[in-house]
Amino acid sequence: MAVVAAASVSASLPAAAATYLPVGPQQNVALATVLGGGWTLCYQKTMSVGLGASALDELAACGAPGKSVMLAGRQTGSNTLLLLAQAPYADVTFNTGAADNGITHNANGSEWYYSDLWSWGYAEAGAAVRKFECDTNAGPLRMCLHTLASGVGGFRIGDNTGLNNSVDFEKLIFVNAGNAVPEPASWAMMLAGFGLLGMAARRRAKVAFA
Repeated sequence: MAVVAAASVSASLPAAAATYLPVGPQQNVALATVLGGGWTLCYQKTMSVGLGASALDELAACGAPGKSVMLAGRQTGSNTLLLLAQAPYADVTFNTGAADNGITHNANGSEWYYSDLWSWGYAEAGAAVRKFECDTNAGPLRMCLHTLASGVGGFRIGDNTGLNNSVDFEKLIFVNAGNAVPEPASWAMMLAGFGLLGMAARRRAKVAFA
């Protein structure tokens, strides 16, 4: 009796989903919770170091496009993140203009804003922001970094403001591939693989009952 071998198909499955998926800004989160929840640290500098117009370059170097991005702040060297928020890359880098225009982009429970010639940050959902150039409105659930070409650092992590020259606080960027939507080519490969496996199973069934 002829035996039909099952087709061996290797498909690029999506990365395992993160187990820590906060919605909206979160305070006082253990670093271990983030790292153990599927996130990878890809950028860490004191608030005195300016991102300038290189924020997107830093994110690209992290492989962030197409993934989820978490922007967090802490006291330098601490194992506790004072504030963090996360959303897909396209949302956290949504261009809201280089002006004090009050425009934000709502995503995953936060109001995000970005311009590579102004500032980058977030506030809690529904909150108004005053981008001068960073958000100067009061509130503990706000984080803002300057992205000016002059290389100014800072500006705030929650109620800790005026951090432009501070080495006592750090900004951190984490990425997670588990939330990314697979590219169409990956889906096509997976579907083709599943189809071949199904055909092989049907052929085995026919042989068994022949």
